[in-house]
This record gives sequence, structure tokens and C-alpha cells, in this order.
Amino acid sequence: MPLPTPSTTRRKFSRNLHLWEVVAIRELCLLGVVVWFLWLCLQLQAILVPVLIGLGLAYLADPTLDYVEQAWRLPRWVAVAFMAMIMCLLFSGLVLWIGPLLVDQLRHFFEKVPTYLSILANRYEVDLEDISRRLYEVSTNIKSNPFATLKTFFSGTGQVFYFTNIIIGTLGSFLFSLSLIVIYFFFFAWSFPSIQKTFWRLLESQGDPRWEKLLTEMDVAIGEFFRGRLLIALIMSGMFGGGWYLVGMPYWVLLGFCAGVLSLIPYAATLMWPIALLLKYLDMSMGPSSIDDYWMQVLVWPSAVYLGVQFIEGWVLTPWIQSQSTDLSAATILLVVLIGGALGGVLGLILAIPFAACLKILAKELIIPRLQSGDITEVHGKIITPQSSGLT
Repeated sequence: MPLPTPSTTRRKFSRNLHLWEVVAIRELCLLGVVVWFLWLCLQLQAILVPVLIGLGLAYLADPTLDYVEQAWRLPRWVAVAFMAMIMCLLFSGLVLWIGPLLVDQLRHFFEKVPTYLSILANRYEVDLEDISRRLYEVSTNIKSNPFATLKTFFSGTGQVFYFTNIIIGTLGSFLFSLSLIVIYFFFFAWSFPSIQKTFWRLLESQGDPRWEKLLTEMDVAIGEFFRGRLLIALIMSGMFGGGWYLVGMPYWVLLGFCAGVLSLIPYAATLMWPIALLLKYLDMSMGPSSIDDYWMQVLVWPSAVYLGVQFIEGWVLTPWIQSQSTDLSAATILLVVLIGGALGGVLGLILAIPFAACLKILAKELIIPRLQSGDITEVHGKIITPQSSGLT
């Protein structure tokens, strides 16, 4: 049996090793640094959120900016300024157009909540009279004399000024954060090509071409998912709101807005279907019950709008806009969304699918090939197996 060739690599005895030369300790220290960084980001979230939103918008808008820059022969900063101005105009237009309708429907909804509770209590013999009466009194007092109602909650000039300062401070903080997002977006989008070049240059200096391929696939999966979901959610919000408006649904702006926001998460807009049916049922219960097409208006038409929008989303929008960017099955998407929501709340719901897509890319490119070929360890890009080491 041939003996293994002695290695020319200089080795140290374990008693002569420093702590930083032990791989396990280095990896634990690196893991601790990552955990500490995440904790620090959590503590500074009020400062970092505008920065991250601006960076995310710059990342999502980069392909469009590249196209505008090349097709229209514009300097990068001009293209970025033009896109920032368009985004601000669209946001302002939506707020000025949809905002009053949304606020008005929210006000009507809260005014009718006591009546809705009374209808449910009478229909299903549930004792909600006390809650219904209190909500009705509060909504009636706020509607008839809001200043008198506020006196019951604020018994002093100082508290009134404190409440006013909270409102003004919240509005000012929102406007300040919005301004920061626009500023960060401008600078990040302007310098995004140089950031990409620096990153890929550092990656190429490592001398391992696998990571360039992996990160390119991850970039495609994450970018296509978020760009596609944002566009799909915007289109679905308009279709839901317009469709429910045509069939006479109450709160069609509110329902369409909520359905569009939930559409950022695949299959989450399904929650709005029973809610829409319930609101239509309660609204119809407040009128005359002897309507010829009662069940058509309560059940059929709202369901037809929902199913029609879902059909368009599943067979037209997603294949056309998003295609198979994440390469995940429907069952996997549902599972990772539930896990992400349980662990990270709303942010976990949004980030669960691209995170799972990245894990699948890593497993497909790094872990599964090693398991299939029987590889054990890896040293400087070379796979060491029992056969190759000469051991039998």
C-alpha cells in the first residue's frame, strides 16, 4: 500500500497555536461581530431606515436608470434627478387624489362600526350591546362636537399643547424622513455604478469565480422579485379598487389599497376576499332585505371581481412581469411566508421569499454537488476526499 506523500506545508503543534489561528474561534468571532452589527442596526433603526429605503430604491431603479442614461444620452445625475422628480410627483398625486377618498371611507367605516356590531349581535345572538353603545356614543360625539369630546380626554391646557406637539412632531418627522429618503436615493442612485464596480473588483480579487456566479444569480432573483412584486401590487390595487367600485362595494378605495399592499406577499391578498364579502353583507343588511338580486350583490359580484383579478395576476401579470425569478414552488412559497411572518413580522413576510431563493441558490451550487460527489472538506478551493489523500 503506497504511503501518502508527506506535506511540505509547515505545521504547528496545538500548544503553539494562537487563538486567532484556530478556525472555529475565528468563525465564532465573526459570527459574534455579525450578531453585534445586527443588534446595533436594530438600535439605530430610526436613523438607518431612511438610509436603507433610499439604498433599496436606488437598487431597484438602477436598471431603469441605466436604460435612460444610455438611450437618452443623459448624464447619470440628470437621469437620477429626473426619476426622483417623477417619483415625488407620482407619490404626491396619489396622496392628493386617493388620500381624501381613503380618509373619508375610513371615517365612514368607523362611524358604522357600532351599527355593524349590532347587526352581528342580533343575527347571531351575541351580547355586544354595551360595546356597540359605547362605540356609537364616541363616534357620534366626535362627529357632532370634536372639541367637546377632546376635553374628556385632555383636562388641561398643557396636555392639549402636548397632544398638539405630538401631532405636529409626527407630521414633521414623517416629512423629514421622506426628505431624507429622497436625498439618500439621489446620492445612492448617482454613485450606484461605482459601488457595483468596487464590489465586483473586490470579489474578483478573491480568485474564486464561483462567488461571482452565485451573487449574480442572487441579484437577479432578488431584483426581479421586488421589482415585479411592486409593479404587480400597484396594478392589482387599481384592479381591485376599480372592480369593486363598479359592482357597488362599500369602501372600495380602502379595500383596494389594502389588497394592493397585501399583494406584495404572494397569496396574501386572499385575506381581503372574506373581508370584502363581510362588509358588503353588513352594508346590505342596513337597507331593505327584499332585494331581488340580494345574493348576487352580496356574494357573486364581489367574488367575481376577486377571482377575475387573481386570474389575471396568476396567468398574465406574474408570468409576464415576474416569470420564475425565485424558482420556488407554490407550497414552498406558502411555507417560507408563514415562517417569515412568525419570525420577523411584516418585514419577515416581505423578505422571506427572496431569502429562501438565495438559500436555494447556495444549496444548489455549493452543498448539493458536494453531497452527490462525496466530498468532505475543502482547502483553498481543492476538495480533499479519502481516495485522493491515499488513505484506504
